Order: sequence, then structure tokens, then C-alpha cells
Amino acid sequence: MDEKFLTYILNKCETTVNILSKQLDIKYTKLFCILHNDRKIKDIELDKFSKFLKENTTLTESYIDKRVTKIRKRNQS
Repeated sequence: MDEKFLTYILNKCETTVNILSKQLDIKYTKLFCILHNDRKIKDIELDKFSKFLKENTTLTESYIDKRVTKIRKRNQS
């Protein structure tokens, strides 16, 4: 699920992992591990992704919040 979410962000914003890591101040290796090693996205990173999507896409806030909440719930269980 985390891999799909990050891939979605990269495609929707038409960016790369390297550029995204600089824009969000998240280490490249963490993003790479999410894509390739099944690392889970932490809540702090989810907040950054959410803010980035709201600023850089035309997606509604409710849609973004729904996707982020789904990942948060999974992380808590």
C-alpha cells in the first residue's frame, strides 16, 4: 500500500524520487526503501506527503485525507 501511494504521488506530481526527497526534506534512501523494500511510511512522512499533494495537485482535500487516514489506521494496528 505504501509503495502504491508513493508511486501515485510521483506520477501525479510528475516528479522523481530524488526531487521529491529534496522538496519534502525526506532522505532519498527512505523513499527508495518505501518503493523497493516494503518499508512503511511513518506518520511524519505522511503529513509531508499530504501537504505536498494539497499544494501541488488539484485533488480534493477529502480525497487526500481519506488515503492518508487509511495508511495511518493500518500503521496503528
